[in-house]
Amino acid sequence: MQAKIVKGYFYTILATVAFSNVYVFSKSALNEISLPQFLFLMCSVGFAINLANLAAKGGFTTLSKVPRTMWWIFPTLGFLEIFTVSTFYAAVNAIPQPAVTGFLGNLFPLFTTIMGIVFLKERFSLIETAGIIIVFTGALLTSFSGNLTLKDFFIPGVGLVVLNCLGASIATVIVRAKVNNLTPEILSFNRTFWLLLFFSAWVIHTGTSFTFTPGAITNTIIAGILDPVLAILLVYKAYQYIEASRGTIIQSTKGIIIIPIAFLIFGTLPLPHQVAGGVIAMIGVAIIGLGQHTVNLRRENGSTK
Repeated sequence: MQAKIVKGYFYTILATVAFSNVYVFSKSALNEISLPQFLFLMCSVGFAINLANLAAKGGFTTLSKVPRTMWWIFPTLGFLEIFTVSTFYAAVNAIPQPAVTGFLGNLFPLFTTIMGIVFLKERFSLIETAGIIIVFTGALLTSFSGNLTLKDFFIPGVGLVVLNCLGASIATVIVRAKVNNLTPEILSFNRTFWLLLFFSAWVIHTGTSFTFTPGAITNTIIAGILDPVLAILLVYKAYQYIEASRGTIIQSTKGIIIIPIAFLIFGTLPLPHQVAGGVIAMIGVAIIGLGQHTVNLRRENGSTK
């Protein structure tokens, strides 16, 4: 049991580092090419790697055995992935500081907790309530533009992050409620399949140029390896060994990890109040995770009596 927990934390740490680098390399690529160009190239790389990985592990045999009554899950998750990926990278493009986008991403466990309560009828503790309030407070501080007028209170791109976290939390709840027999490789392949389908149609419809600079190609390929492949697979692997609540606590630190990486590449730092808000949100996520873990322990203890 202890070995499985250690393995779960190991996968989560690797996933967090991978996700942190996604913010930086995607921002670097988006400084040189348009959003449609970036998404098409990134998803092409991710799809090719996931296709090869699935084929090598005999995943198509497993996929063919999925009951037809479950087929609805693939386009449903695909639609949600299109929505979340589009809003995520639009936010990365709109927000100057990658670390700020990472800090605001801590709204995800807040929404996931609320969705679990509403749709999965999961228990809700006072500890989680406190965590939700703290996360919201931290996100509010991080997104503050310095202007007290209602129109300009938030920095550009905050709404995109909120939509992204909301979509990602819905996808998470669906996976938790309906998907228990699909491998990480199948889920990751399904994700990149629908993404590539959509973004290919997008660039064709808009007549987007396929001219890329060498630097943009390099940064996009790195992002394509990290996001649609490595990070997602590592998260799925981690959740095979540890509770999502434990993994979420570690993943909440990505904003801190992004800061030195972004500074080395861009030479800029987030504002002090943005860092403070990010740290406050991290504390809130840790409290939410502690509350979820406590509820799970009570449930386990109750089932053994």
